[in-house]
Amino acid sequence: MANQPSLPSARRPRTFLRALLWSLPLHVLVSIAVVGGAAAYYSSTVSSHGTWAAVGSWSLTALYVVGALVGGALAGVLSAAQQTVERLELTLREWLHALPAMQSGSTSAGRSLAMARQEYEAMVDRCVTQTADRLRLPRWLERLIRTALQGVVVDRFMTSCTERGLNLVAPQEFRNWLLAEGVSLGFMPVQDQLSWWRYLILGLLGLLAAMVLALAFLNH
Repeated sequence: MANQPSLPSARRPRTFLRALLWSLPLHVLVSIAVVGGAAAYYSSTVSSHGTWAAVGSWSLTALYVVGALVGGALAGVLSAAQQTVERLELTLREWLHALPAMQSGSTSAGRSLAMARQEYEAMVDRCVTQTADRLRLPRWLERLIRTALQGVVVDRFMTSCTERGLNLVAPQEFRNWLLAEGVSLGFMPVQDQLSWWRYLILGLLGLLAAMVLALAFLNH
């Protein structure tokens, strides 16, 4: 069995809203400062070229600020979602450690793969629902996590049982597999997807800032 996972850090936000209240303003302010500041610098370099040049440059600055506001907000939401998913993974591990006590009265006989699949999908669904309510996840994030856990974790475990030639699955085998690798395996695609979109947005904002700075230097 895998080593006992560490308890959730007290500094980690306990709900999606708390994570969002910290992450959203930070990303918005930094995005506006970088992108809006670059656009304002460009406007200051071309304002002396005439009235229409000044109007156009400051209009561009306003568009850049709006883009930075939207992009920073999206990046902040994705960052908060990443932090909450980390918290959810730790919460699921705690819940799995409590399963033996919860199922102390259940039979120890093995189950067929078809029956085990139904039970494990129901268990994952129940677990996600409980932890989602506890962390107050938004619906889109809850659906993303539920799809990943049911579509990846349960299917991967069933495949491993088939490859090993198992026809019956002991009640605790799925729990032990989840603690060893299944939980991390299920959350990895969610984390990767959230991280990819966040860095894509930040990269686009950085590209906008670099482009307008290049234009400013060309106008010197």
